[in-house]
Amino acid sequence: MISKDDVFSFILNEYKVTGKPVSLTKIKRKFKDKAIEEILRELEKDEKVRKYEISGRVIYEPLFKQDSIMEELKILRDEIHKIYDLLQKIIDLRNVSYKEFDETYERIKDSLGYAPLERIRIELGLTKEEFYSKFRKYIEENYDLIAGGEEGFIRKGSIYGIIKRRR
Repeated sequence: MISKDDVFSFILNEYKVTGKPVSLTKIKRKFKDKAIEEILRELEKDEKVRKYEISGRVIYEPLFKQDSIMEELKILRDEIHKIYDLLQKIIDLRNVSYKEFDETYERIKDSLGYAPLERIRIELGLTKEEFYSKFRKYIEENYDLIAGGEEGFIRKGSIYGIIKRRR
């Protein structure tokens, strides 16, 4: 007499080799036992295999892969959380305040109080997009813009890339 474990291991091995569910005729050819259908019903009740009927054919698929998919999803979720935490740390490092902008201006300005925006941006370690999107309004409210410099705000076709603090 054959056991449920023998039948399940056969279905599992065939599934791993071919990547396809195993047909009932293939199982019957292997075991040649009249009780095979009863054993397959028991495996279905134990939720070890799933039975499909496709165009008159009966096939069986092991249910182990559902567990492995859940494990893979857990691993992926953990990896996503790790990446998210790293991104949060990077964002926190790049979170520059107006106070730091003013301190950098004080270090860079010359004896007349002029400082190029490019040097301030580089000193703060920000990209052009980050720098100008974050500090545009603050600069316009607290500093005078002066034409010149390699980069800055464009007004009427001129680059205003030098600033001086308003009094």
